[in-house]
Amino acid sequence: MSVLMHRLKALAVLEAVLRTGSFSRAAEQLFITQSAVSQHIKQLESEVGQLFERTSRQLKPTASAERLRPYLAQGFAQLEEGWRQLKRQDDDRVVTITLLPSFASRWLLPRLSHFSQCCPQIELRLSMSDQLQDLHTSALDLAIRFGKGNYPGMQVTHLMDDELFPVASPGLLVAQGAPVSPADLHRFTLLKDNSLESFNWSSWLALAGATGFTPYHNLTISDSAQIVSMALAGQGIALARRSLVSTELQQGSLVQLFDVVLPCPYSYYLLQTPRTRLRPAVQSFVRWLQAEIQTEIQTEAQAEAQAETGPSAAEVG
Repeated sequence: MSVLMHRLKALAVLEAVLRTGSFSRAAEQLFITQSAVSQHIKQLESEVGQLFERTSRQLKPTASAERLRPYLAQGFAQLEEGWRQLKRQDDDRVVTITLLPSFASRWLLPRLSHFSQCCPQIELRLSMSDQLQDLHTSALDLAIRFGKGNYPGMQVTHLMDDELFPVASPGLLVAQGAPVSPADLHRFTLLKDNSLESFNWSSWLALAGATGFTPYHNLTISDSAQIVSMALAGQGIALARRSLVSTELQQGSLVQLFDVVLPCPYSYYLLQTPRTRLRPAVQSFVRWLQAEIQTEIQTEAQAEAQAETGPSAAEVG
């Protein structure tokens, strides 16, 4: 039994090293010393051969280590989930999600009534934060992030892309007159979101061919959701992400200005671990989220197609 226990400990260390890509980070997560990590890896290598190629700059897993990786991830995920269910049976229907405050307030929260109708037995707990948190070492089940999809050690699912364009409230357009061209934006306060530093007004104006002018006023805020709120209040024209204003566009409380759209370099991704993929409650939320996004994409596509073709015969006269 002692041999089995030693090997199990060594395999747990190997899984942590493969997941973190570092002896030192694995040691931190396992609360052991780096030398202890090295000893466990050496123990395994004495049985199966070399597991890592060590250089001064990186730690590269060998083919043998890569062969073991999926079995280790799945095996320890099942053990962890079994232990979690044994200790926290009452919380089995609780799903904890970390996500950006802007996406939470402007996209997810307005749609959660749909989820409660679909899965009333599941309790959602939202942790709104700009900081990427480690799902392996926390009680979090899922993360929804806005980035380029490079999240090492995570199981990553693409949710949706995004794009930027100017939006304004109908009241502002009535009060100041709608801009007739992108260059006409010089008459307005331009609301700037500095969370996308290299993809903002200057990028959109260059794409629209409207450069070389100074707007009436610039206002920069480091909160994407507040930028939308200020546009709704008529305090300026915002360069907004479609994901954050889709509901307002459908309701007519915001109006898209011009047909020029700037593709966003980032997309929304869902992050999870092998452990959370085993939980039925988590996967129920994942399926609902993906279905909700697909419904919205289809609705927007139908609206665009209808706008291009004009009203149907049944709608005329």
